[in-house]
Amino acid sequence: MMAAALVATAPAHAAPRDSAEGKLLGELFKSIVETPTVKGRGQVPKMARLLSARLKHAGFAARDIAIVPVGETAIMTVRYRGTGARPPLLFLAHMDVVEAKREDWERDPFTLHEEGGFLYGRGASDNKLGVAHLVATFITLKKQGFKPDRDLVIGFSGDEETDMASSRVLAARLAALRPEYAINTDSGGGRADAAGNPTSFSVQVAEKTFANIAVTVRNPGGHSARPRADNAIYELAELLGRVRGYTFPLVDSDLTRAMLRDAANAPSATPELKAKVAAIEAKPGDAALLAELGREPRLGYAVRTTCVPTLLEGGHADNALPQSATATINCRIFPGVEIEQVRRTLAEVGGNPAAEWKIVGEPTSAPPSPVNPALFAAVQEAIAPDAPGIRIVPYMTPGATDGKHFRALGIPTYGFSADFTIGGEVAGVHGLNERIPERSLYGAFDFWPRLMRRLASGEGQAK
Repeated sequence: MMAAALVATAPAHAAPRDSAEGKLLGELFKSIVETPTVKGRGQVPKMARLLSARLKHAGFAARDIAIVPVGETAIMTVRYRGTGARPPLLFLAHMDVVEAKREDWERDPFTLHEEGGFLYGRGASDNKLGVAHLVATFITLKKQGFKPDRDLVIGFSGDEETDMASSRVLAARLAALRPEYAINTDSGGGRADAAGNPTSFSVQVAEKTFANIAVTVRNPGGHSARPRADNAIYELAELLGRVRGYTFPLVDSDLTRAMLRDAANAPSATPELKAKVAAIEAKPGDAALLAELGREPRLGYAVRTTCVPTLLEGGHADNALPQSATATINCRIFPGVEIEQVRRTLAEVGGNPAAEWKIVGEPTSAPPSPVNPALFAAVQEAIAPDAPGIRIVPYMTPGATDGKHFRALGIPTYGFSADFTIGGEVAGVHGLNERIPERSLYGAFDFWPRLMRRLASGEGQAK
């Protein structure tokens, strides 16, 4: 189809709303958005049972559907049996959503609203769109009689947005299947310019390590009527000021170079950015150029480690000098960089030898997944009806998804959705009035059956 038609109409290979697939998608999406799968409400198992009933009705055997409790939440797995000629493939999404308060939203966050070509509701984008697409794809392929040459396995977690306890359980359970790799719907996808022309298709191959580092300054304290120069709160503030002035260096790797090239090719790229990227291409590893790119405000955070204070605690009474002051510094650490190395760097930059620096908890780190040419070619083929010849770009997200737990267990994991995002269309993720364009649900659907057929077809079955 013509690229500009992304704005005006649904893609030529969409699932029309009045088709069997379209009706299935609409019903699925409405039912799961209207199930408030927020931490503490115990609704994730209910949603899993709803999905299980749909799958069983479509012909999936009870033995191929598992719902496993994990505290008040749950994980869910679905097996589409193949011939076993090749290792299984995993398809991931999460059932839970971030909290949403009715009084803050313009519409009830847990009632699906259609308005002005958009679908509103908590989780519409993150990540119930992925859940609906995967379940509807399995049902569609089953009805079409598709016989894969390998097992296709869906894995849904239940607390990705909070504790990720179910994410770890899910990864361990599915690792036992020895899959070739996993595809995570909670990241990536197509990008289009303001006119709706597709520009690139991003595949997440890595994500930063989420780590909190606490720094504490201690002091004997005393009466507030007798101030002392070494006040713990002052000293902590001075330390944080020095941390604020420090920028971690850009990491020079195949991944960052690919991300830099993609940024330079984006329609919004400035001539200055294009020139900087061209310069580093000509002189790879140049420390001064890397430092300059690392300071690029629209790009720097993506290609280096970042650390920023997010919580403060200090003092114990309003008439007493503080005996301690603590800041929690949230770090998003580039894959391959040791957490302890970051802690030591911050301690050195902070410049207070008496300050105590501590890594909080046990952060999970994971290596990048290698670029998979066969998968990238399959993705390009699956998206070709709507964006022929589009660039497939590996990238890293600064946030965290279930993917890191699979990568940590040695399972290469690739993140992408099926839609093309046009600036401003997808809004409110983790915030107010979350929405997606109607096209994201119906227009992007056929990508998944095409991709699964391409990845799991024996000779003569590819379509």
